[in-house]
Amino acid sequence: MPGLEVRGLVKRLGDHQAVDDLSFSVRDGEFLVLLGPSGCGKTTALRIICGLEQPDAGEVIIADRPVTSLPARDRNLGMVFQEYGLYPSMDVFGNLAYGLQARGNVAREEIDRRVRAAAGKLDLTDLLKAPITDLSGGEQQRVALGRALVKDADAYLFDEPLSNLDPKLRHRVRRDITALHREKGKPTVYVTHDQTEAFSMGDVVAVMANGRVQQVGPPDELVERPANTFVAGFVGSPPMNLLRARLRAVDGAYAAVVGEAVLPLPEAWTPALAGYDKEEVTLGVRPDAVTLAGPGGADTLAAEVIDIEPLIGEAVVRLRLKAQDAVVSAERAPVELGSAGPEAAGPAEGLAAVFRSGEEGGLAPGDVVRLGARPDGLRVFDRDSGQALLP
Repeated sequence: MPGLEVRGLVKRLGDHQAVDDLSFSVRDGEFLVLLGPSGCGKTTALRIICGLEQPDAGEVIIADRPVTSLPARDRNLGMVFQEYGLYPSMDVFGNLAYGLQARGNVAREEIDRRVRAAAGKLDLTDLLKAPITDLSGGEQQRVALGRALVKDADAYLFDEPLSNLDPKLRHRVRRDITALHREKGKPTVYVTHDQTEAFSMGDVVAVMANGRVQQVGPPDELVERPANTFVAGFVGSPPMNLLRARLRAVDGAYAAVVGEAVLPLPEAWTPALAGYDKEEVTLGVRPDAVTLAGPGGADTLAAEVIDIEPLIGEAVVRLRLKAQDAVVSAERAPVELGSAGPEAAGPAEGLAAVFRSGEEGGLAPGDVVRLGARPDGLRVFDRDSGQALLP
């Protein structure tokens, strides 16, 4: 049984549907990240789970116990939020101990033991008598983590806990959160819009848009096999390129035709594509699957180099396709069948390619090149629904 489960959650804020039939589950010991842009409903979902908001419909189950109607204090959760919620009138020890003291059934000696153990793990021992107002932002965040660590909670919830920290402190606190999760072995739900956090911390990532989960899976699956054009255009840095294409049968297999380019598709897809009754599709091309073809190469894409961004071990090259109508932009397909959905977040015009350092050769802005693509880096989506045609 899942340690934490949400079933069909609905939350309306005026005329806005903040959470729309949201369902997912988290097993004991699993770290699930809710990833999505601002306003997608991920924080509202977390507030419903912890009892700070009541849903208009749906159910929350924690440790096999329905808790939807229970107040937050009776749900036995460890919670860490973007705003730390510390008590400025208390010192560090008081903030760490308060939740246990408020329960009234934990012995003083046990409270002291738990607080000092948590403080030791988070390098807070020398600060136990310090006023909260004297601490840095990173130290206050570690106190907030410690407050969750001292509890024997049934699940742990984190809402954008690193957004107020500088990059060095983010790395440190990420390690602290991961260590807390491993020690407790309970279901964890972590909310963020930052893909680096999501991919480095999560066992599984649930991508959200318009109040719904679009896809749940490990990070590699989201990048390599996005379920729809929203996930394809949102996940990855840079995200998958989305191009208008036509399906064409070629020698018993299929190819995607983009402008004058003919890009072969994996032969394993032939049975599924043979039963598809539309010619026009959206073609996803992973940036790391883009290849440079020889000058004047037949059946390839002509593009102009716009800029080159050198990174450690690789370079991101952004290009403008000569086939002006090839790139999916304002006409991107919705993510939900038969309803308006979010547009993909890929580049509005042009195409991004990622090359290992040196593979880009002597390219410079203004150069015109020919491009191909490896079949294993392609994905085909229905133009109308935005859904992937293959699993």
